[in-house]
Amino acid sequence: MTVLRRAGAVVFGALATLSLLLAVAALAYGRLDGVAFYAGCALASGAFVGVLMRRDMRRRRAEEAALPPEARPARRVPRRPIQFPLFETAATFVAWYLASVLIDRAVTGTWSPFTLVAIAPFAAFMLTALTVAGRHMAFRLTAEEAADPERDA
Repeated sequence: MTVLRRAGAVVFGALATLSLLLAVAALAYGRLDGVAFYAGCALASGAFVGVLMRRDMRRRRAEEAALPPEARPARRVPRRPIQFPLFETAATFVAWYLASVLIDRAVTGTWSPFTLVAIAPFAAFMLTALTVAGRHMAFRLTAEEAADPERDA
């Protein structure tokens, strides 16, 4: 029965998503009756998913409460909040901006205002986001591995 509830939640979640997409399409074609119908389908499907998921959570909590305290799964300990490195991010952005401008200069041979104002800032932003996120994930993972003594055993 649990598998059917979960499968039902997935199917009705997909139906809600499809209904929202069709509501947007109906709005684009000016069909307000279609918008109302599809929005209603999305709301009904979403409500049904909520009912199914609440039943599943209640069942899990009841099963967990029936276990003795030592057999219950360990509670998740929240991580420390992320401290965002503003100076390092700004320095990384400037470095990627300069790299973008210099690469464009090497390829095209000229300075383009479009490159300086649109292309280079966008490229620098995207590369900075990837660099900062990758660096954060790498250090977070190595810190967690160092803090977990059971992992080495």
